[in-house]
Amino acid sequence: MTKKISRGILQDWFQHYSSDLLMFFCRKVGEPDADDLVQEVYLRALTYPLSSAIIKPRAFLFRIATNLVVDHVRKQSHRQHDNYEDIEDRTITSILGPEDSLHGTERLKKFRDALAQLPTDHRQAFLLNRFDGLSHTEIAQFMGVSDKTVQRYIAKAFEHCLSCLES
Repeated sequence: MTKKISRGILQDWFQHYSSDLLMFFCRKVGEPDADDLVQEVYLRALTYPLSSAIIKPRAFLFRIATNLVVDHVRKQSHRQHDNYEDIEDRTITSILGPEDSLHGTERLKKFRDALAQLPTDHRQAFLLNRFDGLSHTEIAQFMGVSDKTVQRYIAKAFEHCLSCLES
């Protein structure tokens, strides 16, 4: 039988670190999901197989939290960006007047078409960065590639979209 962390120790850690975890999740994924993710850290820590003593409990809990953020972003990304064509026209029409709105709608269609032409990894990195606000490091961790690769994907996607919009 695999040894687990005792509930008493884990409760002490959570009394000490739960507010830090909550602030971390609020910054990374937003307030609505933060409480649930703090509880998920507790559940994952509770079931974590213990092979040796945990010397830095804060680092241990935040490693779990970081993994949960990546999982959360991955789920959100699949929901939001599987259908990137749904980038809303309201953004354009709410900012621009009626005449410019038509021009803006045409540019939005060009932008959607440009996104559709991109390789999947380029499109995903670009959307995660520009629309979800993730850093290159967060995207690299999420996609399992280097920061430099993410920079290259975003730069190529940006260049492609810009050239399509200018044509």
